[in-house]
Amino acid sequence: MILDILSLVIVLGVLVFIHEGGHFLLARALKAPVSVFSFGFGKRLFGVQRGGVDYRVSLIPLGGYVRIHGLGPDESDAVGKREGEEAHEPVPLLPRWRRTLILLAGPGANVVGAIAFITLAFVVGVQVPAYQAKPPRVAWVDPNSPAAKAGIEAGDLILSVGGKPVRTWEDLDMATLGSPGQPLAVQFRRGDEDREVTLTPRSETRYDIGYAGLAPPLPAEVPAVMPGSPAEKAGLRDGDVILAVNGEPVEHFYDVMRLVSASPNRALRLTIRRGTTTLEVSATPRDVGGQGKLGIPAPNPTALRRLALPAAFAAGVRENLRMTRMTFTVLGRMLSGHASLRQMSGPIDIARFSGAAARSGTVSFIWLLGVISLQLAIFNLLPIPVLDGGHLAVIGVESALHRDFTERTKERILNVGFWLIIMLVVVVLYNDVLKNFPVLDGIIPGRGR
Repeated sequence: MILDILSLVIVLGVLVFIHEGGHFLLARALKAPVSVFSFGFGKRLFGVQRGGVDYRVSLIPLGGYVRIHGLGPDESDAVGKREGEEAHEPVPLLPRWRRTLILLAGPGANVVGAIAFITLAFVVGVQVPAYQAKPPRVAWVDPNSPAAKAGIEAGDLILSVGGKPVRTWEDLDMATLGSPGQPLAVQFRRGDEDREVTLTPRSETRYDIGYAGLAPPLPAEVPAVMPGSPAEKAGLRDGDVILAVNGEPVEHFYDVMRLVSASPNRALRLTIRRGTTTLEVSATPRDVGGQGKLGIPAPNPTALRRLALPAAFAAGVRENLRMTRMTFTVLGRMLSGHASLRQMSGPIDIARFSGAAARSGTVSFIWLLGVISLQLAIFNLLPIPVLDGGHLAVIGVESALHRDFTERTKERILNVGFWLIIMLVVVVLYNDVLKNFPVLDGIIPGRGR
């Protein structure tokens, strides 16, 4: 928990600092008056005055803010003047083009940061699923899954989902994970025949993720042996490769699972390769709900993807474009009612993700910084008053009308946006609590089972 909180502070502190730094640097370049650059919010703890700017560290280290005069009212005006700030004489509004560039500089800095973080991760080396870039030929279909109900079988090659071509397992995962409860037209090839079915991924996990029930080919190896399991009693070891079950050759892990599941409490002859030696062992699967289980988890092979700087930069740009498309797709589904707000993550989720990334290693944490930096840029460009996108929308309307709104009108717009953001925060926090503390689901009013 302490690591989660510390990681959250670092993530938000770094990324919001980058965002506000973008506003600050362009404001200074355009000669706009700046009075405060703060790391953190709330009460001023300490700082220095340089060139008319108060560079300060404030009490709450979750990001920061920059006070630029001539942009009009900002979000801090919606909640009153910050403690420790001196009153300033009214400053004439900057020209609209200057305001536009300064407002765009914050999200722009986050985009640059996202590309830089992802590029750095590729330079250091990213572990990716070994099957991710392979063609989406189905190795196994969960018999109780939407894919099985739709008639998809092992051996089918998926060609398109929802009218969009899928060329890799990564494409297929992205098409189904973000579409819970949404009917999808799936084209696939079985032998020499192309077919089409309708597949509706069901909602799984607390994040309302779509589950289709399709699995990629995984090697028929033993990644680990559960203590006290039939596999341990049979003498299987980590790293063993299963070649056959009762003399029937197996190509991948799901072949093993299929044959083992059909033989609860019946002795099986396993042909395995251990190093350079081939041997046979006898194992009796345990009966679990009518299915045989040996106590071998599914393998999760990964490959290290390490790139030189130019290739890493190109990969970083492509990855950010992919994440941007995915984000707007999910936002569109939320607005149309085809996706749940539970797919949004708030501070509790971000703290948990940050802590998990920190435990996984430096590369995972750098990658997370890139992902959240991009999300911060996109969120800030939404046309909601208080956010940069809301200010830009106001400037757009002013430009169309060829006049500026009065300060009072802008303050009213800002207050409406402020309370909209507060309501959104409440909803996201509510879902955060339910996702991370499931014991409360059914206790909180309106969440009865």
